[in-house]
Amino acid sequence: MLLVHVEHPSARSTYVIRHVFERMLGLSLRFSAGMEEFRSATGPRLSYGVPPIEGAVHVPWTGAIDALPTDDPEVGDHEGLPALFGSADDQDLFADVFFLLSLVDEMRCTARDAHDRVPSSAMFTVRNNLADHPWVDAMVLRMGRRLERLWPKEIQIRRHYTSVATVDMDNVLRYAGRPFHRALGASVKDLLNGSISSVVERWQVRSGSRPDPFVKVLELLEAQRVDLQRAILFFLMRGEGAFDHAADPRHSGTKALIKRAIRSCEIGIHPSYGTYKAHALHAEEQALLQQTIGKSVELSRQHFLRWLLPDTLRFLRGAHFAEDHTLGFSDRIGFRASTCTPFPWYDPEKEEETTLMLHPFAAMDSALIERMGQAPDEVVCSMNAMSDAVRTVKGTFISVWHDRYLSGHREFAPWPEVFKQVVQHAKA
Repeated sequence: MLLVHVEHPSARSTYVIRHVFERMLGLSLRFSAGMEEFRSATGPRLSYGVPPIEGAVHVPWTGAIDALPTDDPEVGDHEGLPALFGSADDQDLFADVFFLLSLVDEMRCTARDAHDRVPSSAMFTVRNNLADHPWVDAMVLRMGRRLERLWPKEIQIRRHYTSVATVDMDNVLRYAGRPFHRALGASVKDLLNGSISSVVERWQVRSGSRPDPFVKVLELLEAQRVDLQRAILFFLMRGEGAFDHAADPRHSGTKALIKRAIRSCEIGIHPSYGTYKAHALHAEEQALLQQTIGKSVELSRQHFLRWLLPDTLRFLRGAHFAEDHTLGFSDRIGFRASTCTPFPWYDPEKEEETTLMLHPFAAMDSALIERMGQAPDEVVCSMNAMSDAVRTVKGTFISVWHDRYLSGHREFAPWPEVFKQVVQHAKA
């Protein structure tokens, strides 16, 4: 049991300290009732305040956790790791962690890309090279090892590396479940491009004489499931629109695939393009997926990674979602909040910790392939480098894939093998 004394207690300090020691390090802790109890106690002790206390590990309180700067904090160095707040020879660890996990930089950023997202280049972690490694985890792990050295019998870190594969089911099926007019239009396009075989294949699938090629996504996941701690499929439930291309969720083939997926994977909602603002639409799509699988849906990842902070997360919390998996990059690899450990979202405007857990991912196939222009062997190297970085801090490596790539169908032929190699390298 770690006894903690906080000189200037607040909701923010309680949130960060519990996350650091209980969730990240697996330690039990108790806050002291006062200075008299803390000074007289024996065993592991940590103080968060201005003056050090004899016999206790000291984390200096700078005031920054309760009064975050409106401009970027200066990124310094403390014993070889980044430090945002503190003096030249010490670090306000809890203010550093809160600044990064609360996403306040992103909340106040006004820059937007073509999809109304904060561009990665505008994010504090990217501009200051904090997105290249899970630095929060490295800083916290260093603190944990310090406590272990001081109290080896009472303090044992309980933190384990895990590997999680998630798949955005943007299409669900390639040919089946599409309106007739769309299938006809696609066939005309294929004919103009000289792809007669695609036309034949499309109508064979629609007639039921051959299976839809995207069913192979599930076969691939089922084969690799043993080497993953978790496998999550996020289903898009809307197919009409410039950016929403899913098969009709009411189609028998779509329903059959979703129900089959439940047997080996967790199921989440992939809310359509406009839902980051249109919360009623989000709720409608959630209800439709719940009706299909016959149970509640508590996992979500925004389509195109579109969210509006804090509104989108407040809606998810109010709709009783347990996890959101949007926290990552669409155009690069790395750690958007400089961490690889899931953490509860803290609403800095309402000053409260929520029950909504944010699960940061480290790499997405489409970012590497479409935005960074990497070939299959390069994608393997990039994904493996990310899982290695997470493994060094015993974190959670979350990768994002898309059904079109994992299908291996036609132009996507190389990618199932890439997925297999990444999963094998990343397995715990």
